[in-house]
Order: sequence, then C-alpha cells, then structure tokens
Amino acid sequence: MTAQNQKNSSEILTPNDRTAFESAAPWLSAEERRWLREHMSKWLGVGSTTSFLPAAHPFVPSAQRSALSRSRSETVPAFFRNCLRVYQAVICDEISPVVGKAIYEDCLPGLGLEYHRSLGQAAQTTPHSFRTDESLSGKLYEIQVPGSGWGEYLLLSEYFSSLHGVKGVSATTTVSTYIDALRRALYTNDPCLLYLSDTSTGQTGVRYFIQRARAAGAHFYGWDPEVHAKHVTHIKSHSWRSLFTEHNAAEHLARAPHEPTLYDSSLNWMFYSKVMTALPFWRHTFEFFTDSDRALFPFTAILEPDGVQLSDGNLVGRREFIANYLQGKRYFLKYAGFDLHKGSGGNGVYVLEGDSPRTLARLKAAWDESAAGTTWIIQHAVDDKGSSTMQTQSEVGKTSKLSVLCSFNTYLGSMVFTGTEPIVHAGTGAALNICTDPVGYLGVLHRVRS
Repeated sequence: MTAQNQKNSSEILTPNDRTAFESAAPWLSAEERRWLREHMSKWLGVGSTTSFLPAAHPFVPSAQRSALSRSRSETVPAFFRNCLRVYQAVICDEISPVVGKAIYEDCLPGLGLEYHRSLGQAAQTTPHSFRTDESLSGKLYEIQVPGSGWGEYLLLSEYFSSLHGVKGVSATTTVSTYIDALRRALYTNDPCLLYLSDTSTGQTGVRYFIQRARAAGAHFYGWDPEVHAKHVTHIKSHSWRSLFTEHNAAEHLARAPHEPTLYDSSLNWMFYSKVMTALPFWRHTFEFFTDSDRALFPFTAILEPDGVQLSDGNLVGRREFIANYLQGKRYFLKYAGFDLHKGSGGNGVYVLEGDSPRTLARLKAAWDESAAGTTWIIQHAVDDKGSSTMQTQSEVGKTSKLSVLCSFNTYLGSMVFTGTEPIVHAGTGAALNICTDPVGYLGVLHRVRS
C-alpha cells in the first residue's frame, strides 16, 4: 500500500472539498464529520464521501404516522395487483383502447404494448420493492420501483445508532430484515443478486447498500468472485429499459415466466409510469380499484385531448378548466411519458399556482404533448401545514415529503425530505433533509447542493 493510500480520508480531501463538506452542515462537530469520512472510507474505500449529511437531531413521528408508514407494505402491493388487472384487461381488449395508449404509446418503438403482449406471463408480475413519495399527512404523490435512497437510509441509521446511541435504529438489523425477506421469497439461503447499479443516479448510496447486503449474507454477481451469471436469482435495476439490454437479458427473460421473483421490479412499464397514480380515479379504469386504493393518492388526472376529468368524474374542456379550476388552486403538473431523464430525479414536475402566464404556458405545452401521445398528468397538491404527524416539528417545513421503503411485503423504514424549494418531491436543486423511521425514531440527512 502506498503512503498516499495510508493517509486518513480527511487528508485526501482537497481544501475546497472540505469546505463544501463542512459548510453544507455547519451544525456538525469535528467528531461527527470525522465519523462520516471514516465510515464511508471503511465501507467504500479511502476517500469515499457522500452528499448526504446528518442534521442535528432525530425527528420522531406520531404513532399514527408510524402506523401509516408500516401499512404501506400491504396497501401498496394491493394497489399494484389492481393495476395488473387493468393491464390484463388491456391485452384482452376488455377496456377502452385509450387506456393502453395512455400507458404504452410513448414507449420506444418495439417496446410498446405489442412487445408487452409478447412477454406473456413475464409481464404480469408486480414490483417487489418500492419507495413511496408522500405528504407527511399520508397522501402518496408517487411510487418509485425500487426508488433511490436505500443506501442513504442505512447510512443514517448507522450514524444515529453508532455515534449517538439512538435506540431502535440499526443498519445491521434493517439490512438483515431485507435479506431474510429475500431468502423467504426466493426459497434459498444464498440469494445471488445482479444489481445493475449504473442505472442509478445515486451511485454512492447503491454501493453502500450492496456492501451492507454482502456483509449480511447476500451475494452479488460482479462483486463476489465465486458468483457467476448462472447463479443469479434476483435482478435489481433503477431503469426499466436496462432489463432488456443487460448482458444476459435473453437468458433471464426466458426464465422470467417461471420465476416471478427473478426481477425485483416488474417487466411491465406500467409500474414505472406516473400514469399509474391516475388510474384509480379515471372513468375508464375506476371500477378496477377500491376506495382504499383511491384513498392512497391525492386526486390525479390525465390531460386528455378533449379536456381533463374532475374529481366528481365529469370531463371539462381546456378553456373551462383554465377559467374555473386554476385560480386559488395548487397542482403538480407531471410528465408521465417514457423519457427516463425527463421523468425521473425530479425532472418533468412543476407547480401550478393560479393562472399566471407561466402556469398557462406550461399547462398548454403539456396538454399539447399529451394530446399528441406523450402523457402528462395533473395532481392536487396536499397542504401539510399544521400536520400533527410529527412529534418534532421544528425542522419539518412546508416542502416536506416522506418516503417509505418496503420489499417483499416487508416494511423496512421511512425517510423525510425537507427543503426550501417549492416542491421537494420534484427535487431538482433543492436542499433536502432525509429522516429515517424503522421503529419510531426519525433522523435527518442534509443533501449538498450540486
């Protein structure tokens, strides 16, 4: 080992790196900053760091909020199953063709509805892991499959339990719970995973998650030399398209109809599309869902060529909606098409407030795209002011969102993001805080602006 490699990670950081690291979270003591550098170096190599920094103290959710978070391991999979019923009706031509067009028309040539039909049973599975994006009061804005933040969640748990002695939070316990759920689902004591980690925008978090999972008994192709491609029993990815382009895709796709747990996320594009959140309310798909499904989400509607559906089920034209339903209201306008960059990481999400020229221009552009086959949705914003879902409120601002992590019908934890930007759940450029709640405690992380 060279002398350079033997240096402490804090010595390897440049002065500018250290200044950014420390100024982003001035409340952190020298000991806390040193712990983060040394911990990341231990797990990911000397000099490794993260853009997520712990805040000053943990948050504590109310008992009601904690119970609601835990219920996601049952309510979201139930919603997924009803979404799958919609897909089955689409491929059997038992539903209006506008449904299939809204979900699949924008897919790349060769990957649309007909390709889904060709996948047969392989396209008729639901996601096993997910992360919600929801208001503090409990309305789901989106469901990400699998979503980012899994490694950051473990890092925060380790920080508060190891350094500050917070009881009831443990990265070791959480990742062991995940591995146990994986073993039960795969019917094996030696799960072998292929993680297409380059599909994630949060590379550090993914690498940390992998290393913690390896320490808990999971094996990863490409990381563990004894694991070969033929040993893979579970595939994780943050990009739907990558499931069809990875090196052994043909072999894995052939196995998929007989191994419903081979893919962590479904081979069906529906579960990656934001259109999914509008289906429980849409007049074409309403009957496939329960009132419990609808209660999960704020009212969400597809921008249709001839108008938009209201929460009472009536369809109003563009002019009427702009004239009568924008003033004094707050909505999220969301791209729900196939473009990966435009539809993830907070891209393609806008706040509509009133009928300002900016709002009208954005709404018109989105409506024109939606009418041409690239679907956009509009969603009621949720006002969390005065929410009693957090027992500690001092750092939970108006832009907060809460995310719950679940895998194989098992609740793993929750995180809270807060910031000063208009919409945290849209994300781009916002200063974020993350909280974790495995058993009633919440800790916070601050994300450095990039």
